[in-house]
Amino acid sequence: MLTIYGGSTYNATKVLFTAEELGVPYEYVHLNFVAGEHKSPAHLARHPLGKIPAIEHNGNYLFESASLCRYLANISDKRLYSADALAAAQIDQMVDMICHHVGRWLAVYFYQEVVMMKYYKKGPDEKAIAEAKGFLEQQLPFLEKTLSTQQFLCGNEITLADTIALPYFHALEATSLKFDAYPAIQRWYSEAKARPAFQRALAKMPA
Repeated sequence: MLTIYGGSTYNATKVLFTAEELGVPYEYVHLNFVAGEHKSPAHLARHPLGKIPAIEHNGNYLFESASLCRYLANISDKRLYSADALAAAQIDQMVDMICHHVGRWLAVYFYQEVVMMKYYKKGPDEKAIAEAKGFLEQQLPFLEKTLSTQQFLCGNEITLADTIALPYFHALEATSLKFDAYPAIQRWYSEAKARPAFQRALAKMPA
């Protein structure tokens, strides 16, 4: 039995979206951040830093969202991934690009404009926003160029790169960041967001 432990964040949504696209049977357990359920002894046994998401599968605990998505693909005949070393590396490099670069700076907008207000009742750090804007102006054109010639981030078939990237962009709907200058990104986002698997993933989470 596979159990996914998550909360209302883009990192948990990555894993749920991936599981739904793969058709993997799972149970979802939603942890309440306000109540501190992610820092409980039970969850610290799943994730040593008390973060989400984490999974339990056949008595084993795993964590880190991109690793979890890759694991789910690997136990599903490598669907959304690849058994070919080069193709897998190309998916991995796009995942790394999203997680360590584009997603990192998208996350700054979400943290500064949503998390800071919701949980700390503070406005955003404008210097942090300006820094994120500067890096995104360097990095988003790469995604725009990529998506202008193919349907998905790694070709014309959906892969882990898309199931991992989409939740970052979805979280940005609650921020001031707009993508008007990037029509290919907007097309990809609109199509990917409408996928039944993504809608099923969202339905698992409280607003």
